[in-house]
Amino acid sequence: MAIVLIEEVLVGLDDVKSTLGQAAVTLENIIEDMLPDLMPGLQEDLERDFLHPLQARMSALETLLDQIPRT
Repeated sequence: MAIVLIEEVLVGLDDVKSTLGQAAVTLENIIEDMLPDLMPGLQEDLERDFLHPLQARMSALETLLDQIPRT
């Protein structure tokens, strides 16, 4: 029973990792395509307030997943 629960958690965490990756790529594309003259500073704000924290969470999740033994 515990193995089944661990496998379900791992699948869920893999799904979260995938979703975070998709969100990061989408945000990177938005930032890259944004016209800097449109709203000065907005690109930097998006990177600082959203992209960097998102990337940090992805990294933390990858570290966690690497520490969990797979069966």
